[in-house]
Amino acid sequence: MIRRSVVLKLWLTIITVVVIVLFILAMYLEQFFNSYVDAMQRRDLTSQAILVSQILQQEPGQLLNSQITHVMSALHSHYYLVAPPEESATVQHYLAQLTPEQRTLLANDQPIIQQGVPSFIPTPDPRTSLYALMPIVNPFNQISAFLLITESADVAGSPSHTIPSLIIFAVVLGTLLTTGLAFVVSQNLSRPLIEMNEAAAEMAKGRFDIRVRVMTQDEVGRLGQTFNHVAARLEQTVRDLTSEKEQIAGILSAMTDAVVVTDLSGKFTILNPAAKRWFRAVSALSTVENMTVDWPPDLVLLQKDTLQSKTTIERSVKWNGRDITVTMTPLYDPDHPQNLRGTLAVVRDITEQKRLDRLRKDFVANVSHELRTPLSLLQGYAEALLDDFGDDPKARQEITQIIHDEALRMRRLVNELLDLAQVEAGHFSMNWETIDFASLVRKVARKFQGLFVERKLDLELQIEDEPIEICGDSDRLEQVLTNLVDNALRHTSQGGVTLHLTRKEQQAMLRITDTGEGISAEDLPFVFERFYKADKARTRSRGGTGLGLAIARSLIRSHQGDIGVRSTVGEGTTFTIFLPTSRKPCEEKSQAE
Repeated sequence: MIRRSVVLKLWLTIITVVVIVLFILAMYLEQFFNSYVDAMQRRDLTSQAILVSQILQQEPGQLLNSQITHVMSALHSHYYLVAPPEESATVQHYLAQLTPEQRTLLANDQPIIQQGVPSFIPTPDPRTSLYALMPIVNPFNQISAFLLITESADVAGSPSHTIPSLIIFAVVLGTLLTTGLAFVVSQNLSRPLIEMNEAAAEMAKGRFDIRVRVMTQDEVGRLGQTFNHVAARLEQTVRDLTSEKEQIAGILSAMTDAVVVTDLSGKFTILNPAAKRWFRAVSALSTVENMTVDWPPDLVLLQKDTLQSKTTIERSVKWNGRDITVTMTPLYDPDHPQNLRGTLAVVRDITEQKRLDRLRKDFVANVSHELRTPLSLLQGYAEALLDDFGDDPKARQEITQIIHDEALRMRRLVNELLDLAQVEAGHFSMNWETIDFASLVRKVARKFQGLFVERKLDLELQIEDEPIEICGDSDRLEQVLTNLVDNALRHTSQGGVTLHLTRKEQQAMLRITDTGEGISAEDLPFVFERFYKADKARTRSRGGTGLGLAIARSLIRSHQGDIGVRSTVGEGTTFTIFLPTSRKPCEEKSQAE
């Protein structure tokens, strides 16, 4: 308890010092007063001895006795007449033990003063503390007797009793006063320290807005001011660090690239949300929480090269079938800038970027191919007409018809490209209205009825009698259905095409099934890509541009629907369209109007 309390330590220290000082001072005072009282008593005894000796030499015996008794009672002393040494062997023995100086004093009729109890008288008083021995000289200048005067030590009111009591009282009183004063002083001195300790404990818990009261301008007050200044600076520093941390965390969270920090052993120490999602996607982590990863050999080598070269390195590698670029930078220990502590890697998945780049190249190549062929035909037949090739009007008419057909094909290709660009950009205008999807399907079927009869193919409709109402653009949906039925017709040589329309929950489902040549499993995932042709050997006579299915998927998705395909080579293909039966877009449009 004492070791943990500054108040008790300071209080006990002050009391101990004061008590020690008072004790030493009391000892010195007692010795001083004892010496002073002893000197005063010796002087009084000497005066009494000389006075009584003179009286004895001048007054008769009886009168002398009464005067001495009166004087001694007033002085609290006792007197005795002691026989000379010739008459008392005890006195003679006592005188033999005196020092030469004391004998000289007696020879000169001067008293000697000694402490203790005189042993040369028959009945000495044991309370005697000091006595005086004075020779009595007769008219013949001979020692006729000795005058003995004793002083008792226990006389009431004597200084030897009073002074020690006063000293003890002063020491006790001083100790009590010092105890109270020391407690008050220690409390006043320790209160700011206790407040600062409590404030420091609160700051350790994260509260940096704590301040201490400064009541004085002494050292403790200046310490409190310094503490408040440090607390304010620390609060501002923590606030800045927190703001910077939140800013960095926000930047890392907003980044689409994966940011990975590893130590020298390759263990993850920091992963941003994009990195966690990406690693879960490629199954590189058993669990994200254990922060362990099996780097591919290329990245292990990249980390080693980065740590050895101590420079930033960027490489493109393949990881779990994904194309990624990794920019890796060495990290240094802030306390020891020469020591490496790990690496910082920014991982970017460029698989989709490469795919889009490949699609862009294929798109340019396909557009160039689709335009170059009709342009070459146009140029060739135009040059033939300019050179007056052939005199047969039918031949000229045939050449003119080819030029016209190729021009229409080029126009259709350009229009489809524009439609696809507008749909994907969201700039395609839609005329929302409530339509009967069953009637629309029957309308498209009637449009192709003649072509199916001409090719001796069957066109079967499986549609419920009740209307199936949806909200959409009838012209755009008719464009989609026309494209799908046309594709089915062009790729079917025997059998026929079936249109099956039903209502399933909150959706209208249309299946367009043909018995044509089918699509291979390798080509099936890419049939909705631009200019993708499952039949690589397809001739121009079939009239496809490779954009119809891409436009169809974009239009269906703009109706909040979806389209899928299932096919078996040699058995046929089925395209399935799902459209919601909700009328919400039409209702919103009518409310807006």
